Amino acid sequence: MNNYTHIVREKVIQALDKYSMIENVKCVVVGFSGGADSLCLLHILNSISDEKHFRIVAAHVNHGIRGDEAERDSNFCHDFCRQNNIPFKLLVTDCVTIARERGLSVEECGRNIRYDFFGSLCENDFYRIATAHNANDNAETLLFNLARGTGLKGASGIPRFRDGIIRPLIFCTREEIEGYCRENDLHFVTDSTNLCDDYTRNRIRHDVLPAICRLNSGAVKNLNAFTEKISEINDFIRVSVSESLKCADLGNGCFDSEFLLSLHSALLSECIIEMFSRVSDKVLDSQKIDAVKNLFVKKGRCQIFGDIYAEVVKNKFRFFKYIPARDDEVIIDLSLDKEICFNNYTVILTNTDNCLKKVNKKLLDNFVDCDKIDGSLKLRARREGDTITLGKRKITKSLKKLFNELGVPVEKRGLLPVLSDETGVVWVYSIGVTERCRPDENSQNIIIVEGEQND
Repeated sequence: MNNYTHIVREKVIQALDKYSMIENVKCVVVGFSGGADSLCLLHILNSISDEKHFRIVAAHVNHGIRGDEAERDSNFCHDFCRQNNIPFKLLVTDCVTIARERGLSVEECGRNIRYDFFGSLCENDFYRIATAHNANDNAETLLFNLARGTGLKGASGIPRFRDGIIRPLIFCTREEIEGYCRENDLHFVTDSTNLCDDYTRNRIRHDVLPAICRLNSGAVKNLNAFTEKISEINDFIRVSVSESLKCADLGNGCFDSEFLLSLHSALLSECIIEMFSRVSDKVLDSQKIDAVKNLFVKKGRCQIFGDIYAEVVKNKFRFFKYIPARDDEVIIDLSLDKEICFNNYTVILTNTDNCLKKVNKKLLDNFVDCDKIDGSLKLRARREGDTITLGKRKITKSLKKLFNELGVPVEKRGLLPVLSDETGVVWVYSIGVTERCRPDENSQNIIIVEGEQND
């Protein structure tokens, strides 16, 4: 006969010790839904808290999704904590509305809300957040990640301990957890959304994993052992990735593409994943990783997600976000000094005393003769076909070509301030005034135009 209480206790202590989950910890905030997993977690952590020298706080979120059932769960959790002298914290929210406002799925929004709430209860680095993810959850996560395409990180399953979040039940199966609840006369509540197949993970839980277990009764154990091995390999690879990117780092988010291309294909893949994680929280699948690898050979640029691109130019590789040029205009009143915010820049216009003899000629690149402006002066972004005549060489060039020559990153070109009139470009940030609008000895109405990049 199984002694589930002993089995779960030993596995929890094993996880706590193996991953140093509660080393120097004063308080553990336990995510408590009232289900079997979280009830088992709260009960067993409460039973060993004196022995391990930490206190616990139970945290429950009513997502405002299941009406009376959610209210029932909140009351159950509160009553259990009151009966067992466990501090209880409750958050009531409207997850559906917030998800709609943030453009997130209800699942993702709910997860964000929960972890934000749990984190708000942690006062310092001596606190931990404990969630009730178990061995079955880990196996389901592995299958989910493999099905959608994953790297070593996804194949490692659920992190045992990361960013202050611990999973003490990670070695325990769902059968063992429910057995623990029976033996300790712990009556839990059941979330009805866990019983339907509306969510992808529920389908894996109800259909896929049980089918695999029918093929091999030790499937959950074996899948968890696999994630354990992959996690160890991933830790080793992380060190190699860090060292490789440190060697390849050229600054400003750029990396030496030739060096990266010399790496083993497997290491290059992980470097790509790491570099991408620095600009986005999206997940790169194998197809996108291969597309980036091809870019190292073919050079150029390719779109990865929406506004996120990868680029290799002159042996420099980078991921970047492209922001299209603004199409609005700001009409400038030339009679007044002013500062105008435009994207991430401030354009400063100042009237002068018109005494050019005292001015260094190098500064004339930012002086505009207002009498040479054709019509109204407008502040806008670069447009297709924009050109400027450089004062020193009297050469007319397109802004696109000039930006290429100056090495202005593609994603910043649509943000740079441009002053124009009915004839064309008058002034461009970092380039200066076009020749036709530069002041001369006869100029009487002059403004100074300066641009500053905001922090």
